Amino acid sequence: MPVHMTPPPTDPSHQDIIWLAGPRLLGILFNWCLLGALTMQIYLYFLNFPNDRRFIKFIIYVLYIIDWAQTCSATYDAFQWFVYGWGSINALYNVYTSYLNVPILSSIIGAVVQIFFGWRIWTFSKSNVLFCAIILLALLQLGGGGAVAYFLATDPSEVTRSNGLVFAVGIRLGGSALVDTVVAITMTYYLLKVKEQAVGRMNNVLTRLIRLTIETGTVTALAAIVDLVFFVSQKNGLHQVSGVILGKLYTNTLLVLFNNRMVMAAKDFDQYNIPTSGQMTFGSSSHQRLTSKGRSPMHHARKERILDIGKDSEVQNDTTNSDWS
Repeated sequence: MPVHMTPPPTDPSHQDIIWLAGPRLLGILFNWCLLGALTMQIYLYFLNFPNDRRFIKFIIYVLYIIDWAQTCSATYDAFQWFVYGWGSINALYNVYTSYLNVPILSSIIGAVVQIFFGWRIWTFSKSNVLFCAIILLALLQLGGGGAVAYFLATDPSEVTRSNGLVFAVGIRLGGSALVDTVVAITMTYYLLKVKEQAVGRMNNVLTRLIRLTIETGTVTALAAIVDLVFFVSQKNGLHQVSGVILGKLYTNTLLVLFNNRMVMAAKDFDQYNIPTSGQMTFGSSSHQRLTSKGRSPMHHARKERILDIGKDSEVQNDTTNSDWS
């Protein structure tokens, strides 16, 4: 693969250097901060949810390893810019391994998280069309990430803005924002449908889940949009602040929803009632059996799937292993 780097400006101004180096430094710092937060969330998940299904634990731990690889790659670039190449304009305008840690690794993380949420939506909606649409959008942004990586690998320069690169970046970040929006809207829609039938404290549980769904979906979608806008409109490093942390936002979002079951378990659920047919068991200490009637088995099954993320067959006796989050 031939490599030709677009030469940097011959005499960049002091402001040009500040607006290129400063955002890169902030992006690396935020990246390490989010990795620390993710590490704590992984630790909490490991301690509290040992009975989650193996493939879910496999996804979480593999994403954590990829996040570490992404941070190490980004840190290597930072050393090239601020240590080994200190004072060199050529080094500062070289993106080095950014083709790997931003478009490839972050896109892989994003696609895995998006498809996982698509699968969770499918488990209680049974909509094959919706699930396929989410998969296609996730794969579209992943393909865009691969194209961005190709353009950056063949021309590793910060100043390059070829039409192919701009188009690929638009596909990657626009696709990410679109699929995040679709996931947030559809998840909120189904949670609201269940919330209409919930009473008592179960209503508060679903309200919290809806709020988390909207907040986490908004964060990742906004980060992708900000990255895209800055990349297209600005000829500096502002886009790298959100670009280098996008993968961490996805993984932290996933772990927030998983570990939210600890918050649910800490509440006292003894008093609420769910208008469903059949029986559901909640509570990690009292293990009380809650029974209600008047809804169809399909409605009951949808509630169980919404409230469970580790296992989707039955609601478990332990709230920490059964609440959706």
